[in-house]
Amino acid sequence: MYSLILKDILMLKKMLLLIVGFIALFYFLENPPVMAISLAGIIFISSTGSFEDRSNSHIMLNSLPINRKSIISSKYVGAILFGIFATVLATLFQMIFYFILDAYNKPLPNANQLVLGMLIILLFSALYFPILYKFGEKYTRIILMIVIFGFIIFGQMAMYALKGNVEVFQLFLNQFTFTQLTITGFAITIIVFIFSWLATIKIYEAKDF
Repeated sequence: MYSLILKDILMLKKMLLLIVGFIALFYFLENPPVMAISLAGIIFISSTGSFEDRSNSHIMLNSLPINRKSIISSKYVGAILFGIFATVLATLFQMIFYFILDAYNKPLPNANQLVLGMLIILLFSALYFPILYKFGEKYTRIILMIVIFGFIIFGQMAMYALKGNVEVFQLFLNQFTFTQLTITGFAITIIVFIFSWLATIKIYEAKDF
């Protein structure tokens, strides 16, 4: 599995340099860390899937003595490792921008935003990989656009429905501490991530190359 993860990193080493610059730009513009982390993760993960699908490297990988479960597992482990990488990088950039440019009030980013950025990367991976291996890169882009617009429309409808009950919703959330909400969100994300991993393995094992 280590070799498969290393393959993705080497395959997209130029993309990694662009992502480092991307995160630096977000910090230079004083955007919240969660935006830099999550968008960097989405770009990297979708780039690995897109490059692999277009280059038909699945044929080469499946000709090697590697089981398909390991191929898929390397993608999910790689997503976790990149999330950690983006989080550490975001922390370093905030420290640099704090001490050198005095652009932030604190040397370390808000822990809430770091956790949220990591969770967004994991949730995107859980959504992206099963769709990619089921329908291919071309249709995945279309499906993801439909899903994103669906979330936007649903979010607007939910905001409109809750317009007169915002205070009630806030009172409900205030019953819980940030730690409780974080643990709940993390637990739900891990469950979805594991379910997606198992589903993608089934999809990939059933494919003919």
